[in-house]
Amino acid sequence: MISRMINKIPWQIKLIFLMLLMAVIPGLIISYSVIGMIRDELKSNINGQLIYSSNSIANDIDSRIKKNLEILELSKNIVENPNLNSNEKIALLVSSVEKIDNLLLINISVLDRGKIIEVLNTQKDYIIFANREKKLLPSGIKDSIFAKTNYRLVTGSRIFQPFYEKELRTWIVAVIVKLNPSFFPDGYMTALFSLSDVAMLMETNLLSEIGNVFVSDSSQSKFLSNRFLTDIPEAITGDAASLVKSANRVTLVNNYKGKTEGNYVSCFSRTHEADWIVVSTIKEETAYAVVNEAFLFYGIFIGISIILSIITALVFSKHLSKPIIKMSGVSKEISNGNFDARAEYPARDSIGILNDSLGQMGVQLKKNFAEIEEQKNQLEDYSKNLELKVEDRTNELNESNKELKKAYHRVLELNEEKNEFLGIAAHDLKNPLTAVSAFAEIIKTDKDLPNEQREDFLDEIIKASGRMFSIVKNLLDVNVIEQGKLNTKLENVSIKAVIGELVSQFREAAAKKNINIVQNYHNDQVLVLADYNLTLQIMQNIISNAIKFSPADKNIFLNTRRTDNSDLIEISIKDEGPGFTEQDKKKLFQKFARLSARPTGGEHSTGLGLSIVKKLVEMMNGSIRLESESGGGAEFIITLPEFKNSDKI
Repeated sequence: MISRMINKIPWQIKLIFLMLLMAVIPGLIISYSVIGMIRDELKSNINGQLIYSSNSIANDIDSRIKKNLEILELSKNIVENPNLNSNEKIALLVSSVEKIDNLLLINISVLDRGKIIEVLNTQKDYIIFANREKKLLPSGIKDSIFAKTNYRLVTGSRIFQPFYEKELRTWIVAVIVKLNPSFFPDGYMTALFSLSDVAMLMETNLLSEIGNVFVSDSSQSKFLSNRFLTDIPEAITGDAASLVKSANRVTLVNNYKGKTEGNYVSCFSRTHEADWIVVSTIKEETAYAVVNEAFLFYGIFIGISIILSIITALVFSKHLSKPIIKMSGVSKEISNGNFDARAEYPARDSIGILNDSLGQMGVQLKKNFAEIEEQKNQLEDYSKNLELKVEDRTNELNESNKELKKAYHRVLELNEEKNEFLGIAAHDLKNPLTAVSAFAEIIKTDKDLPNEQREDFLDEIIKASGRMFSIVKNLLDVNVIEQGKLNTKLENVSIKAVIGELVSQFREAAAKKNINIVQNYHNDQVLVLADYNLTLQIMQNIISNAIKFSPADKNIFLNTRRTDNSDLIEISIKDEGPGFTEQDKKKLFQKFARLSARPTGGEHSTGLGLSIVKKLVEMMNGSIRLESESGGGAEFIITLPEFKNSDKI
């Protein structure tokens, strides 16, 4: 239906529509691309300016607060110095207040029965502004600090939220430190610092000309800004408070939609010395004003292009109609059998090519009849060769069928491995789960159960839970290793330190069976290039097996030695247990392997440990082998590369 309607439209109208598309679509694409690039570049610049402003102000605040803390720590050391008498201490404190510009006050007080008692107070008489104006320091400024401060919350040092002093026209921050109880029991030193330099730094920041810069904390207050920031969305200060509470040190940039305030782009940067967040924010309409101007410019450009396209299409359609009418007459003659018909059109454009094409049509039609006959003969030949092609295709299908059978058998193997995994997991988890359930039920229902027996039952529940945790951990380790998600960090690892940690860990288990662990190092400083945690896990698994499968009153020997290749170190763990049969050796490092030997002290084994060990050793460019005879004990030998000072970690 739509196609018929389009076909009924005159070609002149179609040409006008095409010209409009050719004018408008490229203009729209170019406009969208250019404006998009402008927006992206502008957004990147705005975000960069926000991040730079936030980080630079946060760093400046940190440096100034750190300097203030150093001043306060120096004053604290003066007060606590036993080599100075009271007059000397007072003189030094008074001198500090007079000489340090931004230090307004130092107060020493003692908390007695919930009341603060002033011991010493020294403060500036006045402060001098940048324009040389003098302003007296308000007499009650320290009293307001004491009134709203809970000194019992100060355990070391604490930086309080800055407040704006109207009389001084500056921001002030109070810092309180607890004095050494041996000198001043329940004594505190309070210092007031002027933050006028920080406020001036924020006021003169480039971003302040087009946006706002302020500092906030967990209370969502806005400070260190001389502007009225009533139009800032609450979501911005809410996110700033969340960042303070989360202790996140990452600089963040985010967009906010206000209900009446407009949309904002904001950046958050946390200070290190105080729990404050520096917030730099700017309205999107201000940040992207140049994009709106670009939209207007390109809109005018597209409108002019549309008008010119319509005029050009009308003129061009009239010029094209004349030769096209001639071409239609030639086509009618050719359709009636006059293949030599021609139209006079000297220009070598598309219409001239059409005229030549019409003249060649008759000749081409004659050739087509001959080609049809030839194609008929080719079809006969093709039918003869069709059987051969079918046979080749059949062979290809047979090969594909063989590949499918291989894939099917692989699926069956994977399914069998899955069933074996589920069977082992269910079997190994069933007994500890049954023990946990049974003992828990007895403890719950038997109210008269003796405490000693209750403790025994709880011990059994803890042991069963530990077995289940070990089973699940091994299964998860296998899964992580096979998926290639386990990362290794190669570094210099001391084998003596690893063995020392493991001997301490298994001391109790070995003592229960009276097993003696004998250590022998060819060099006390044996270093290998390996991952410490993986090395610990590997040897932990092997030593654990040695204790499990060794009878009581036996020995376990831990030795290190250098191989014939001087770049390799061998670590040997040898026990006096039952050893392994030849059948055991074939499946020793396979998953879910069930060997002939059984733990001698009632311990449990999942059959996953040694498969994990082998893969972990190979991940660290090492190898593991077994030397054992049935009834003659077992010796696992781990070979790892020796750490050299030239190795790059």
